[in-house]
Amino acid sequence: CINRSCAPRTANSTRRGIETGVASSWFRVNTTRPWRHVDGEVSARQVQRVAQRLQRATPLQLRIVVTHQPVQVIREQDAENLLHGHEAAVREWSESGADVVMGGHIHLPYVSLLRGGPAGLRRRIWAVQAGTALSTRVRRNAPNSVNILRYAGVLPQTCVVERWDFDAASGAFQRVDATALDLERRTASSPATLNESHAAATAQPARTSLK
Repeated sequence: CINRSCAPRTANSTRRGIETGVASSWFRVNTTRPWRHVDGEVSARQVQRVAQRLQRATPLQLRIVVTHQPVQVIREQDAENLLHGHEAAVREWSESGADVVMGGHIHLPYVSLLRGGPAGLRRRIWAVQAGTALSTRVRRNAPNSVNILRYAGVLPQTCVVERWDFDAASGAFQRVDATALDLERRTASSPATLNESHAAATAQPARTSLK
């Protein structure tokens, strides 16, 4: 769930798994493959298509890619569930300006920084994993939960990921954690810093309109 209180719903458009609004731009990638059963895969064509769309995002938009399988795990036993092709995908999406890759599949909620490692990332990008929202397929010490991403689309650029767990005693979801994601706007195709990009957007609104 993404809180976009600063983004009028009338500014949003949807086509082919792409959502674009004033405060955020996010891309849903179909990673299921019948021949892989429960495993997932992202193709080179999908990677490039998402990268091209990411490069069109405006400087102040939060850029999110959504896959089903995780691109990073925090437990060794979950490594077999990693998205096939994730290293090349994350590297390309990071260079194209992605801020967050959201996933699920393993029913374990966590937030993890993706930088360096086997993919050789040169800028910050975050993995935000969802737990189990409503079903009974919960992990030990991880009850039903949802993530809420809060982002205002203004300087300084920070996205806050809130985790809300279901509390059986109260019969409601309660906020149990909040993680601030420090966003980075320097990319290979756009090496200017965030402040420089913001200054350009202010000086030339016709070329960088958020509408």
